[in-house]
Formats: sequence, structure tokens, C-alpha cells
Amino acid sequence: MIDQKDIDILNQLIENSRTSTTQLSKSIDISNVATQQRIDKLEKAGIIKSYTAQLDYVLLGYKTTAYIGIFLEKAKNYKTVIKKLSKVPQITESHFTTGNYSIFAKIIAKDNIDLMNILSEKIQSIDGIARTETFISLHNGIQKNMKL
Repeated sequence: MIDQKDIDILNQLIENSRTSTTQLSKSIDISNVATQQRIDKLEKAGIIKSYTAQLDYVLLGYKTTAYIGIFLEKAKNYKTVIKKLSKVPQITESHFTTGNYSIFAKIIAKDNIDLMNILSEKIQSIDGIARTETFISLHNGIQKNMKL
């Protein structure tokens, strides 16, 4: 069980994962040791999975974000296909979904030509994938973690 102080810690870490234990302690009015114990408990419980940097891929030369709907030949191919998709570095997220697609994935590419190569050489060649549909993002209007 987590309480309000744990939620306050999580919300501050969502805002900035580099917030120091001292800063967290001051803001929620408990000791550094107690704050660290709470963080350790949240990590051990799997609530905090990792601490990562959020990158601006456009500034790094990756100007195309796309989403692909993947149709599987058979639903039982999911585990095999997802294992192979996880090896494609440009796929940053995937979901097993209901509706038209078996898998919905997010791809970061340098440009449309790079995207075409990723699709044809790395994704559509995977055994078990019947076909794909691609949606190119024109603008990311919202990108955030949900606060608790």
C-alpha cells in the first residue's frame, strides 16, 4: 500500500527524476532516511521501474515519428513476433491491442525514407506478420507522464 507521501514522491519524480532525496525530503517534510526508504520500497514493489532521460529526437536528427498497426497471420504468433520487434531499435513502444490491429507500435526514424527502410527491411520481413498500416505523426501535441 502506498500513502499520500509516497504519491507526493512519485509525482515529483515524474516531474524530474533527478530530484535529490534532500529536495524530496524537504518538500514532503520527512527525513532523508525515511524518503530513501520509501523510494527503495517503491522500487522493490516495481512501482518505480527505472529512471530515464526524455530525449528530443528531432534535435538528434530523427524527424519522423510514426505509428504502425500490425496485423498478425495468427494471434498465436504474438510472442514470437514481439520478441523480434523488440530487437528493432527504432521501435520505442508497442501494445497488444483489441480492434483492427494485433499490435500497435511507435517508431522513431530519421525521415520518411528511413521509415520506409525500417518497415520493409526490419518489420514487414518478420515471419508471422501479415501486413502493416502506417500513420505518420505530424506533431506531438502532448507528451507527459500521468501524475497520480
